[in-house]
Amino acid sequence: MNVLEVNKTDYESCNSDHPLHNWTTGAGRDVVPLNVTRHYYFISGKGFCYGGMKLAVRVENLPPPPKAAPLNEKSDSSPSTVFYRGQLVLPAAFAIAALWDAFVRIW
Repeated sequence: MNVLEVNKTDYESCNSDHPLHNWTTGAGRDVVPLNVTRHYYFISGKGFCYGGMKLAVRVENLPPPPKAAPLNEKSDSSPSTVFYRGQLVLPAAFAIAALWDAFVRIW
């Protein structure tokens, strides 16, 4: 097998006569750097492309990170409310886990 980079026209027609680049290094260790934003077209020569041995890759830049939402000054979750909920939820979770463990050991 070989890895040939071709243009879009040669990709669509499986034409390996004039590859842009031959990435074949041998022993299945072919590595292609995809570090430029563009379309890449790869085929395998010797007729294997007609059997589906081809790949089109579109490399894009990462989108910008989302902006942080503005803090709402009139929030229902004041720090004291969050602390109070945490004091109740964690012990309740441990109690339910202990009951479940006891129930499973009975059966």
